[in-house]
Parts: sequence; C-alpha cells; structure tokens
Amino acid sequence: MMRLQSRVWRLGLRSERFASAARKAREAVWRVADVRAISRSASPGEAERQTPDARRQTENATPETLFDADFLRKLERLRLIAKRLTFANAKGEHATSRRGFSLEFSDYRRYQHGDDLRYVDWNVYRRLDKLLLKIFTAEAELNVYLLVDTSLSMAQGAPTKLTYAKQVAAALGYIGLKNLDRVGGASFSAALHKPLTLGRGRQQILKLFGFLTRLSCGGETQLRAAVHSFTNLFRQPGFVIIVSDLFDPIGWRAALEELTNKKHQVLTIHIVDPQELSPEAYGDVALRDVENGRERKFFLDDTLIKRYREELERYFGEIEAVCAARHIDYLRTTTDVPFDDFVLQALRRVSSVK
Repeated sequence: MMRLQSRVWRLGLRSERFASAARKAREAVWRVADVRAISRSASPGEAERQTPDARRQTENATPETLFDADFLRKLERLRLIAKRLTFANAKGEHATSRRGFSLEFSDYRRYQHGDDLRYVDWNVYRRLDKLLLKIFTAEAELNVYLLVDTSLSMAQGAPTKLTYAKQVAAALGYIGLKNLDRVGGASFSAALHKPLTLGRGRQQILKLFGFLTRLSCGGETQLRAAVHSFTNLFRQPGFVIIVSDLFDPIGWRAALEELTNKKHQVLTIHIVDPQELSPEAYGDVALRDVENGRERKFFLDDTLIKRYREELERYFGEIEAVCAARHIDYLRTTTDVPFDDFVLQALRRVSSVK
C-alpha cells in the first residue's frame, strides 16, 4: 500500500510540475498585444462608411491613440485588480454536459474506498496525514456580448461618448477574454451592424480592438430593432453588456425586456456627456436633434432648465426602476470620469470576490 501511495505521490508531483509549466506557458501566450499588432488588425479597408461629421468626431480614435501603450497598461492594472473577481452573477456554477466548460476547484471531502486516487490532495496528506479528495465543479463557459451604440448622438462631447464607450467595451471584453470566456458582439444605431463573432484567446483580443477601432457614428438609435436582430443572431444566452447613451425613449424598455426574456444576463452602461446634465446656454436658442435633424426654438431661462433637469431625472429614474425589476445591472457615468475608474466600479457591481 505504501509503495502504491509513493508511486501515486510521484505521479502527482509530476502532474503538478506539468500543470505549473502549462500555466507559465499560457501566461506567456497571454501577454498583452503590442500597439503595432493592434494597428495591423485594424486595416483601413475594413472601416465602416461614415459621414463627414462623424469622421471628424472620430479622427482621433486611431489604434495608436485610442489603444496606446498607456491604455494597455491600464488594462493590465484592471486585470490584476479583477484577478480575484469573477462574473459570478452571470456564470452561475453548475454541472454541464455541453462542450466548452472548465473544471474549477470547489471543496474537499474525506477519501472513501474506491475513490479515484488522482484526485487525492497529496500535499495535504503530507502535512496532515489525512486523505482528502478534491471536489471540482464544471463551470460552463460564459459568452460575453458587447453591444456598442454608434448612433450620431454618440459623437457628441469631448471626449466623444463613442470614444468613451470604446474604451469601456475594450476593457470589459479584454478582462472577459483573460478569464477564458468567449467574447463577441456588435455595434448598432438604427439597426444591428456587422457583428464580431464569438471567440477567445489572444487573436480575439486583436480582433476586438480592431473591431472597436473601426466603429464610427451614424444614424438614429433604434435599440429595440437592434436587440431583436441580435437575439436572432446570437441564440445562446450569455452576459450582454449594452454601452449606450440610451437616446431612444420608445425602444429601450422593449429591448431590455427581450434580452431578459431570452435568458440573457444584462449590464446596461449609460454614458452621458456632462453638458447634457447642466446646459449652459441661455436666452433664445435653437435645439436640434443630432440624429433626425428636427429643430425646436426656446427661450432658455432658469425655470426651463429646472424643468429639463427634473425631466432628465425622471427619465433616469424610469430606466433604473425597469432595470431593477428585471434584475438588470445598471450603471450611469459621465465621460469626464476616467474610464478605468468606471470599469473597476462596473466589475465590482457584477462580480463577487472568490
């Protein structure tokens, strides 16, 4: 018996050495892609058609400036902070027979006659002289879907709301890929645009950054139509992250309802330009809808600005109430908040510490 245990213990050590080497190799493969590789992944010929105004708004969103070395350093910082965090609310550990799952250590139990000796923790046996069996849970892979609003209203602000949305989406997608999840998604305005197919690994990081870099603004926001197309295209439930200014007073509610009805877990990230919270113009003004061109003239004074703020708060409150009723995580931010601070807040909202 002792000879058998000694042999199994040596096999266990060999297995642990192999696992350690495999982990180191995987870490080497998972080094952050450099900016030149990201630039190559975003060929100009694949750029979406954009209006002259939108092109001027997004001319600074090149791979070299949007996803530069400083940005990548911030991503690594976020990844290290998030190392103890998991999209636990979205994953829901459960046994599965589907392809595409990983085994994660869960607990110990006492060894019983007939148990597989491969799962005995021999390190514990050496220290405590007790035979304890490792228990693992099968964790289904998580599909993370990024839905990024590219309507014309996202071209407003400095930085633009779209630039901010790209950074937030890149960070959350990057962390999802580092967690070995599959990441994909699409942009939308009046309709769903060409999607980024689900994938994992280092190459998917390059594809994700290239996909986000090429996004430009155009068209109106029709979230309901876009989400309906999305649920028909991506039928497998997952974790949907919507990044939008939600300038769609008619369709946003139906869109969120459809996602939850299709068993998706949803995080809604509401991006607001600070000037939208506190208008500075006074007197005779003409307000033009940037998406449909409709124009209305007002005499803007303190009374009207107060009414505007009250209506805006009512709108925010309505979104928050619907999200709470549907168990949707909702986060609102302004573009003057550093994106990495906001992403850390988002991670803490949708994660739990292991």
